[in-house]
Amino acid sequence: MLINYLKISLRTITKHKLFSIITIVGMSLSLASCLLIGLFVWDELSFDQYHPDGDRTFRIYNVRSGNDGVTTYLPIVPPTFGPTLEKDYAEVESTLRMMNIYGSKLFELKGEKTKESKGVYAENTFFDMLTVNLVQGDAGSALEKPNSVVLSKTLSEKYFGDSNSVGENITLSGNEMLITGVYEDFPVNSHLQINYVISFASILQEVPKERIESWIWQQFFTYVKFKPGTDVTAFESKLADFVKQYAYPTIEPAGFTYLPHLQNIKNIHLHSSSFEWEIAQRGNAQSVYVLSAAALFILVIASLNFVNLSTARSLKRMKEVGVRKVAGALRTQLIFQFTSESITITLIGLVIAISITQIGLPYLNDFAGKSISSPFNLPFITAVVIFSLLLGGLAGSYPAWHLSRFRPATVLYNRSGASAEGNIYRNILVVLQFMFSFFLIIGSLVVLAQNDLLHNKDLGFDKEQLMVMTLSQDKKAEHETVKQEFLKNPSVEQATIGYGLPGDIIAGDGIIEPLTGKSLPANLFCVDFDYVKTLGMEIVAGRDFSREFTSDGQRAFIINETAAKSYGFGTPEEAIGHPIHWEEWIGDSTKRGEVVGVVKDFHFKSLREQMSPVVMHIYPQVFYTLTLRVKSDNLTATIAQVKSTYEKLVPEQPFSYKFLDENYDSMYKSEEKLSGLFSLFTGLAIVVACMGLFGLVEFSVNQRIREIGIRKVFGASINSLLLLLTRKYFALILVAFVVIVPVSYYTAQQWLSTFAYRIELSPWIYLEACGLIISITIATVSFQSVKAALTNPATTLRTE
Repeated sequence: MLINYLKISLRTITKHKLFSIITIVGMSLSLASCLLIGLFVWDELSFDQYHPDGDRTFRIYNVRSGNDGVTTYLPIVPPTFGPTLEKDYAEVESTLRMMNIYGSKLFELKGEKTKESKGVYAENTFFDMLTVNLVQGDAGSALEKPNSVVLSKTLSEKYFGDSNSVGENITLSGNEMLITGVYEDFPVNSHLQINYVISFASILQEVPKERIESWIWQQFFTYVKFKPGTDVTAFESKLADFVKQYAYPTIEPAGFTYLPHLQNIKNIHLHSSSFEWEIAQRGNAQSVYVLSAAALFILVIASLNFVNLSTARSLKRMKEVGVRKVAGALRTQLIFQFTSESITITLIGLVIAISITQIGLPYLNDFAGKSISSPFNLPFITAVVIFSLLLGGLAGSYPAWHLSRFRPATVLYNRSGASAEGNIYRNILVVLQFMFSFFLIIGSLVVLAQNDLLHNKDLGFDKEQLMVMTLSQDKKAEHETVKQEFLKNPSVEQATIGYGLPGDIIAGDGIIEPLTGKSLPANLFCVDFDYVKTLGMEIVAGRDFSREFTSDGQRAFIINETAAKSYGFGTPEEAIGHPIHWEEWIGDSTKRGEVVGVVKDFHFKSLREQMSPVVMHIYPQVFYTLTLRVKSDNLTATIAQVKSTYEKLVPEQPFSYKFLDENYDSMYKSEEKLSGLFSLFTGLAIVVACMGLFGLVEFSVNQRIREIGIRKVFGASINSLLLLLTRKYFALILVAFVVIVPVSYYTAQQWLSTFAYRIELSPWIYLEACGLIISITIATVSFQSVKAALTNPATTLRTE
């Protein structure tokens, strides 16, 4: 019986070629889109799901509020936070403190020198807390002693091949370390990707005990594992009193407060987009929701195509139904037959979709920075086939019911089964298609516009042609000489040495506000005399640092406009000459001076975040970054010249560089991925919708072909006939537009709200979307309409 139904389905598919091509191509494109989006979404949702104790493992983050009114989200807390929490609360099973090593360390082994990044300092609970498998060494003691380092398997093989590296010595930035363990690389779906871990005890050799016990120094990622059965929500409510007891006496005088929260380890990847100082691989939960909605809409559009075209061509199949009923076919058999046709079309589309997915997956991986492997194993294919059967059955259920209800007497006597009810139903489905298409197009335009803003907004400095390198921190006395040597190159226009560039993680320190004596948090840039000039910043009041003023090397500060406002000055000019002082990181002393200049606000952080106060000060003790502004012509030769000079002047370090604009733009990778993927799948959705509209118009024109002939006989022009056949669709577009505008506006505002700097939702975006839909509809409808309008009336009316 099933074989018979299959044969009839295949015969029907080959007989009605246009309908079959439209539905199969539409279904295959929509299923391929869903598979590709589904693989991307599944990969995003899989992050950190492998932890056996994941449900009771959390990371602490805090919401920091400054006296300047700026609120920041930080995944870091003071170093004493974790141990104090573990001491005070019996619900805590263990804690982990981890400090990121920003930038890179110089690895030296047998005379070979290489810079390695993605390192951390961590306690011995690192392995258990983060489910890290130690393949060499003892997990119980590998990170207990100072000057101990544990390497990832990949890094160990890079330096030692397949031999056991435990017990070997390696030099990291001048410090000799003992390798005490080797661990399996972190899974690709971990929020952390760490290449080496230095024992936390090593920090104690570099940082004073007072700083480690401080409640101000926030630089430690802290994880907490709770005992089984702990009510984590109730525990989180205790953290406010915890910080008020321990931290507030110290941090309130420093100009800020913070409230700790708990973030489950499984949520870190997708729910950390607003955090500063983040080291996790970050996704974006809203991007996942948006792409999931796009996949659903594409699938719905394809299904509506099938339903609409099936019901529209029911008039052509009425006699078939009548003959089958006269021959004794039951209604249930007819429903099963027509549903079988729908399922067959869906399964054919699935086979094509799987092929498209296999071809498209490498491109998706390359674009999205993923390493998703082909998922087409037996369980996955079984699930997809079951889903396709359900989809085909649902899409075909109404057409099957609609066709099977015709009575033989009606259809065999040439009485049309067309009804106003059927036309209304088809119009509703067309409106739904237009609504989903509008939503996707508007969403795509919003994402593209915001992405354009992120990359092209005036940042307050010139980020182009800035070449950045690191210098040896052991030879700070030679830094100025090194800079002057680079300036001898005619391709190097300007140069600066310092600590802190836009796009980097900048230290926040308490700066004493000049008017009231209160401490306010600010982002401190340690710079030299040429920093402002080299980065192309604009002085709006006062002056730049100058070697003409000997005091500038010790007592001069430049602030930004936001700092001037936060410190109570009505205008930037009022800030000039006022005293300011800052507690140093090194030596626990205080630097005192005055404001000599105010620069225009510049965006040194992501545009997701608010502008923050900035204070710049000449402080050579921490200089390590050399930035050159180079000419744009013959860049390859310039880089070669810079490399040659660097290797001569800084022989102790391997040459490496980056361009500041690339470093800055990398902050928006997730938005670029979303923009590209959303635009691609929106385009596919429009193609699928156009194909359905084309088939529907073909049916509508054929249904009215005699009417068109009569109108032509009575003198109707081609333009009037074209308007006759297209005006209905303009009305349907208007209905869809009116309904979807508020929905799309709300959704777009929700997504844009994650950015401190965002586009305004201009009416032009909606008008552009409407114009695009109208243009596509006119092009689709006009092809069939013009063809019908040009047909000779004698051909269409000869049977009348």
